[in-house]
Amino acid sequence: MIRLLFPVILIVGCAQAQVAMPATSATMSDDAGRQQTTAATDVPLPGGPRAKVGLVRGVMKRLDPIHDQLLIHTFGGGVVRIAFDGRTQLLPENPRARLTSIPAGSVVSVDTVIDGGKLFARSVRTGPSNAAELNGQVLRYDAAKSRLTLRDPISPDGISLRITPSTTVVNQGQPATPQVLSSGMLVRVWLSPTENAANKVEILAERGNSFTFEGRIVAVDLRSHVLALSNDSDKSVRELAIGSLDAGSLDLLQEGADVNIQAEFDGDRYNVRTVTRASRNP
Repeated sequence: MIRLLFPVILIVGCAQAQVAMPATSATMSDDAGRQQTTAATDVPLPGGPRAKVGLVRGVMKRLDPIHDQLLIHTFGGGVVRIAFDGRTQLLPENPRARLTSIPAGSVVSVDTVIDGGKLFARSVRTGPSNAAELNGQVLRYDAAKSRLTLRDPISPDGISLRITPSTTVVNQGQPATPQVLSSGMLVRVWLSPTENAANKVEILAERGNSFTFEGRIVAVDLRSHVLALSNDSDKSVRELAIGSLDAGSLDLLQEGADVNIQAEFDGDRYNVRTVTRASRNP
């Protein structure tokens, strides 16, 4: 009887150990998972939460996976090296997307910070590789070299583009020649980033043009003589300069007021000439 009892005890003990082992492993796995989740959420932002964020726009020339660098041919004409690592986000967010999947020639916008003394990519947005669009102001047009130089509100340096025989120029809806391009004009340009050439140039405003804006006043600063208007027609916020206005017009310049404004572009800004109250449809 004793001989039979010992093997039974041994078998039961082994069975309990086998049942207990997976539970212990599961507990360890859960702990590891919590540690990994905590570690992922505690990863600090590149450059710190208060780092000044800049923007680099251009064409992906090459991705260097060995040195973890993006080589961007900027719309300003130079090549910039930007470091990246696992903290860099690819936008719009896609858990399956990887920076290495961005093909050369793609248009990219990179939010950058200084991290460890290096220019670092905090996030990367991609666009179509065959075309891009930007708004800017003409700094100069060199007809001899067929070069158009623009001031882009987002880029600190001027953007230089080639004007080719196939470039289309439109002025107020009418076909025009590149020779009409002059400094101070506001333009919209469709370009081929890989060739750094303009496909189409639309002249939006030139010195002396009059414009009508209608919408709601967002802010008024009489000290700086400017107002911000939410323009109904293109859903943009326009900054307009306040010049010499009569008392009645000045009284209408109140935040939240719906107004109709006639303004003139002087090659630098829109100057308010007349202000009337606008009626909103109920």
